[in-house]
Amino acid sequence: MNKKEARKWLFSIIAWGAAVVWFSPILWMLSTSLKPTLVATTERVPRWLPDPLTFANYQAIISPAVGAGLLQAFINSVLVAVASVLLLLLVATPAAYALSRLHFFGRNFIFWSYVVVLAFPGAIFLIPHFLIIKDIGLMNNLWALVLPGLGATFGVFLLRQYMLGIPRELEDAAWVDGCSRLRFLIFIVVPLIRPALGVLALMTFLGSWTSFLWPLLVLSTPDNFTMPLGLVRFTAGWGDPFRGIGPTMAGAFIAVLPTLIIFVLGHRYLMRGISLGAIGK
Repeated sequence: MNKKEARKWLFSIIAWGAAVVWFSPILWMLSTSLKPTLVATTERVPRWLPDPLTFANYQAIISPAVGAGLLQAFINSVLVAVASVLLLLLVATPAAYALSRLHFFGRNFIFWSYVVVLAFPGAIFLIPHFLIIKDIGLMNNLWALVLPGLGATFGVFLLRQYMLGIPRELEDAAWVDGCSRLRFLIFIVVPLIRPALGVLALMTFLGSWTSFLWPLLVLSTPDNFTMPLGLVRFTAGWGDPFRGIGPTMAGAFIAVLPTLIIFVLGHRYLMRGISLGAIGK
């Protein structure tokens, strides 16, 4: 075995080890959710394979008496995440097109303002966003979770850098054929930037789904809670954490399941997104 093959095997072992370390808590969560609560809290030697296996914890999640709040939180998270993705793409795509293909006064200033904003941590915008949401009367409203994300500078920056790679000759040919700017954007630019749109959609969905601090600040009634807040409330409702460990693990697995599905289906887009920012003229 030469050095190149040895290095390849070493990297593979490290990658598999990291994957096992990362995925083990999720597998343990699933295993515990399929065990009776008494077994999960009293077994001296933890077992990865549930014995006996039960779906009572998942039945508790979907039952109106116990899991109604968590089910509503799941629905709220789906609505907020989907709305955030669709509206962000609708706003960021024409904004990126204007910054990459149009020539107007102040274009470079606007673009570099976006770049400067990217240098600041998102936490410093919590207070301004909170005051704006309060002033327009959207406190304790699901729209308060969607609207602040429409100004996501990273989305505009990402799409703008990708659009810079579209040949100018393609645009000139479209003008010769009498194509309008809107038609050029919809039928030519959008299909060419689908990888970047996929990356942005995946990252926006994951960010919205896992958000905890911002919903905690602007939501106050359980009917509007998203999944992270609903899971905390559901866990606290058991009083003794060990008494509700089974249903809690079932709820946690349901909460993490959409992110797992998104990652499995779109991991290629996510990996490709690492290099998209370097595309440009």
